[in-house]
Amino acid sequence: MTSKKRHKSTLARAAKIKAVTALHYEAGNQAKCYAAVWRRYIEPEFGICYRTYLNLLGVDPDKEERNRDTAPSLFDDW
Repeated sequence: MTSKKRHKSTLARAAKIKAVTALHYEAGNQAKCYAAVWRRYIEPEFGICYRTYLNLLGVDPDKEERNRDTAPSLFDDW
């Protein structure tokens, strides 16, 4: 199954969200679980729902950017 092609802004937003999550998330601590991080930091800043937050955590911006660079263009021969 091929992955969906994402816009540059979506990849940048996913990278920022992952950075904020890495800063505040702590496994095993209910006060710092994904829902708490989303409620305190992500939702006020980015205005996204919890489900979108979880989906963006699954995006690998580096891999997606590499795939974007290696994809053939229709206009390479011009």
